[in-house]
Amino acid sequence: MGKVIYGRHAVLQALNNPHRSFEKLILYRGVQGESIGKILARAQAMGIAIEVVEDKRVFERWVGKGKVAHQGVLLLTRLEEQFTWRDILEQVSGDRGAIVAFLDRIEDPRNLGALVRTAAFFGARGVLVSKAQTAPLNSSALKAAAGGFEVLPVVQVNNFAGVIKEFKEAGVFMVGLEVGEGQPLWDIDVREVPVALVVGGEDKGIRKLVRSQCDFLAFIPSGGKLASLNVSVAFGIGMYHLFKQKRCLQ
Repeated sequence: MGKVIYGRHAVLQALNNPHRSFEKLILYRGVQGESIGKILARAQAMGIAIEVVEDKRVFERWVGKGKVAHQGVLLLTRLEEQFTWRDILEQVSGDRGAIVAFLDRIEDPRNLGALVRTAAFFGARGVLVSKAQTAPLNSSALKAAAGGFEVLPVVQVNNFAGVIKEFKEAGVFMVGLEVGEGQPLWDIDVREVPVALVVGGEDKGIRKLVRSQCDFLAFIPSGGKLASLNVSVAFGIGMYHLFKQKRCLQ
């Protein structure tokens, strides 16, 4: 996962990840700034090969033609240690303060990355992603996550509903976030149990089989004329609600 990482924050976070090894850092000539200085110093201290280029086609070869989101920095890398869903389950089982996330059929890699970033911000122990109809964990997702992939385990699984069942049997309560289904989110009280927030794809939501595994279905009440939110925004609200409840335990 993540052979090519671009964007200043994502690259800096990757350089601090002990589970990665590095092939080369590529900088666009003339690029500067505080974060670039930190990236360069870190790469030099680690003995990573550094290449400075003037031809924008070098960057286009890695990130795609016309894209400027690379911010003048590319890191060629590989992840040495691969986590499994069992590793995440072991971390959260029996821990009433734990939060994990299950992402079902997220098709836009930028949304996927944003969800991972949000999960990392609120201290989730891990993110489990369905393989079916889901965006790949590619460079676009890593860029949008702004380092989220570097600070928590993100695992794609085939038997998504089956893995959810394993978490439930270990005592993790599943809260599925859906539009207009179940009860208002603010009525959900999971302070005393480890919890997982489940969200579905941008258009179709959570699959029926996955939804049937949820202990609770919840919706975010609307105060206006629009009935729904972008999945990334809804997920952020859901994560904040769970995070706030867990903070009450401290």
